[in-house]
Amino acid sequence: MSKISVFIRSAVLAAIVIVASFMCGLRLLEIQIADGEKYLAMTKSTYTATQSVEAARGSISDCNGVLLNTNELSYSINFQRSSLKVGTENEVIYRVLTVLLKNGEKWNESLPISKTAPYEFLSGKEDEIDLMKSKLKLGVYATVDNCMNALYKNFEISDKYDEQMRRYIAGVRYEMQLKDFSYKNQFVLASGISEETVVELKELSSLLGGVDITEGWSRVYLDGAVAPHVRGTVGAISAEQYSQLKSAGYTLNDVLGISGVEKALEDELRGTRGVRVITRSSDGTELSDEVISDPIAGNSVMLTIDSKFQQQVQDIVQYHLDFMHSPYYTTSHDARRRGSECYAGAAVVLDVKTGGVLAVASIPGYDLNDLINDYASVLNAEYSPVFNRALDGAYRPGSTFKTITATAGLIENVITPVETIRCGGVYHYFAPYRPTCTGHHGAITVEYGLKHSCNVFFYETARRLGIDKLSGWASRFGVGTDLGLEIGGENGRMTSLATYEKLGLEWNPGDVIQAGIGQSETLLTPLHLAVQAMTIANDGVRYQPHIVKAVYNYDFTELISETKPVVVDDMSEYADVFNTVTEGMTKVSDNANFLVGKRWVNIYEYKEIPGRVATKTGTPEVVALTKYNSAIVGFYPADDPEIAFSVYLENGEFSRHIAANIISTYITGEFNPEYDEEGNAVLPL
Repeated sequence: MSKISVFIRSAVLAAIVIVASFMCGLRLLEIQIADGEKYLAMTKSTYTATQSVEAARGSISDCNGVLLNTNELSYSINFQRSSLKVGTENEVIYRVLTVLLKNGEKWNESLPISKTAPYEFLSGKEDEIDLMKSKLKLGVYATVDNCMNALYKNFEISDKYDEQMRRYIAGVRYEMQLKDFSYKNQFVLASGISEETVVELKELSSLLGGVDITEGWSRVYLDGAVAPHVRGTVGAISAEQYSQLKSAGYTLNDVLGISGVEKALEDELRGTRGVRVITRSSDGTELSDEVISDPIAGNSVMLTIDSKFQQQVQDIVQYHLDFMHSPYYTTSHDARRRGSECYAGAAVVLDVKTGGVLAVASIPGYDLNDLINDYASVLNAEYSPVFNRALDGAYRPGSTFKTITATAGLIENVITPVETIRCGGVYHYFAPYRPTCTGHHGAITVEYGLKHSCNVFFYETARRLGIDKLSGWASRFGVGTDLGLEIGGENGRMTSLATYEKLGLEWNPGDVIQAGIGQSETLLTPLHLAVQAMTIANDGVRYQPHIVKAVYNYDFTELISETKPVVVDDMSEYADVFNTVTEGMTKVSDNANFLVGKRWVNIYEYKEIPGRVATKTGTPEVVALTKYNSAIVGFYPADDPEIAFSVYLENGEFSRHIAANIISTYITGEFNPEYDEEGNAVLPL
């Protein structure tokens, strides 16, 4: 190799070394001078907080897509541990609460102590009080003053604040503790605050280290009086719920469904929270704030109910109750006075072909917004409006049950369609026990037994069947069972030997005849009664009732799933039996004057209802011979049924008129109750 080649190689190598050194020098200068502060901060201790990002909850709509429960954009006040300096908590809370109080805003607090002096433990909060004492390391006999002093001491709340503000700050600090306020968990002080409050807090931002104002979602209940029991509400997650749900991704700041569809469809509605990572230096300087996983909105739920028809059915029941207390009824010389103590009732309407719930009314009702804003008042209101009588009210079915007794008797061949049983007004088989009938009906067939609701006919039919066969066939109508509705409901019960044993009652052979007319220990909900009517309308095919029509993506643009009709039982091999029972039920309707221009005890005059109606009424005893309920089941049109229904009135009368108005409204789409100037319900002439 020549000397020239060696020289060239050495020169190239030297040049490379010089250039590399120069570049390294430039980079070092950049690090030390241009980006010096940045890298100095990075050399200090940093804190990384991983937080969840709220996902929009899916909406709930009626069958036509009319929104019922949905969301609106709202502002929340959040505390971040990573930027809230230790020792400044009380002062920052004080400044925020001062603005909230001035603007009439609410904030999150669950301290079980009254908010004003003299302090008292809140009634009905025993578990929360015990938890508070435990967290404060106080004994079970600690007084409310002991608890307040411990709160002030533990959270270093000085007396520089007035006593009312000290109590407010103590409530917030305790709530922070309950919600595990930490670098991983932010604390949501308030949600749904006004824009005015947002502006004021932002103006004070330099004094509010650790406070973030964020956009989120608040649940909105549109037309809150429509089907409130069905729709349900959301609420803050409790500590007990959190311990069970944290593995499913819930946080202590979450809300979840606490009743109705909101609760039953929680998994569909809630969505998937995103992930936010915040990195701060030891002095609180934010180094990075990044959403590494976007939230996914929940799915939306479409119900089977039509909100307009639902409201009309509610109005129909309410109007009837109002009329029972109107002078137009109470002063009528020929009106039966039963119903004067009627203040509550329920109605259920089902789609015969699918089992879909078209309307489910429980009266008195309430507005979901009132429940949210003043829970105690709604909960304690007269006649328990929060109680869902349609799904959870368990009542004796009375003579409406005779349709089941008739069906069972015909299937078991203990009676035939043409056989007659003689009614002389008293049933003697179990003498000296001699139960009576509603009249003296003579020799009648099963159709006329239904028409006249003859007790003697069904006493004898039930006796021939025996309780085991009667209860067995009743179960096939859903009696005493979980009907499978998405939002649940009371199972009720059927009179049987097992039921008597469970209740500690002694069974007597004659008890079967009372079971045959819907008395004894049989209890059904109005939903059970409607399912019973639907089963007869379908010649023995019983569908599972459902209230969810479909599940869509968040904005209803993509169908996720659709509820298909589910056959729970099929007795269609006995179609001829069901035809006989249907004929008897149409005779009931004719006898009850459902049609044009006919009036009954001067109460209502109806518009024409085309076609035949199949019904069975009942007057179940509540207190023997002194207190009665009023019930009716049925379907329309009798010849090609579309809807099945039930109505039940507590201490009421004339449930048949509610049924007639439901049918008329279903046909015409109109119901126009009439009230006079003093608010009294009047005759719709």
